[in-house]
Amino acid sequence: MIDVMEMPIRSQQLQPDLGEIHEGVAALSPIEREALMLVCVKGLSYQDAAHKLGISSRMLQEHLLRGRLTLITKLNLKG
Repeated sequence: MIDVMEMPIRSQQLQPDLGEIHEGVAALSPIEREALMLVCVKGLSYQDAAHKLGISSRMLQEHLLRGRLTLITKLNLKG
């Protein structure tokens, strides 16, 4: 049985530092990086980001998924 009192609160878990974030982003393919920047940083809709990249919304979602999974793995994020 898991003792929930032993589990760290999310805010107590180690967070990646800026250098680790840069390394994680550098590990992304150019299309994954651009897709994440357009949607997650600039706030574009999937449709607008896909249009800007010249790809379908479905392909954009694939790039976002792969990019997010890469970052989660590289930064050892769990949640």
